[in-house]
Amino acid sequence: MSLEILEAKEAIREVIDGFANLECNVPAQMVYFTEDVHVMVYMGDKLTMDIHGRDTLEKQFSAFTGGIKASHHQNGQQVITVEGDRATDVHYCRAALVMEENGHDVVSDNYIRYTDKLVKQEGKWLIKEREQHFVITKKQDL
Repeated sequence: MSLEILEAKEAIREVIDGFANLECNVPAQMVYFTEDVHVMVYMGDKLTMDIHGRDTLEKQFSAFTGGIKASHHQNGQQVITVEGDRATDVHYCRAALVMEENGHDVVSDNYIRYTDKLVKQEGKWLIKEREQHFVITKKQDL
């Protein structure tokens, strides 16, 4: 594996981890996406969001995260394939979200698989397409 590929993989890891480390700070997360990003969110096998464009993404994700009181994201295994200025990243994340439901706090424990297609623009790796699958979601009282 060449040094160029290793550097690209490390830069892509920083994009993925940077996004997760921002938890639910949606405006700050937008720097990791292209202007024309396409994001598809699945709950199980059902497509629940089909978002085109960074501005729309910010609005919809902000609406979704608006009621979240606390969150914790933990990334797991990751496989990155780099082909020139394009790359594919498949990674897993566990996201715990605390929100209020029916007057009390609940934790939504989510096990998510992401498939991201990234492009290198002006020396930076950005997510151009994201397919996000909530594979398992469990809720419990806090």
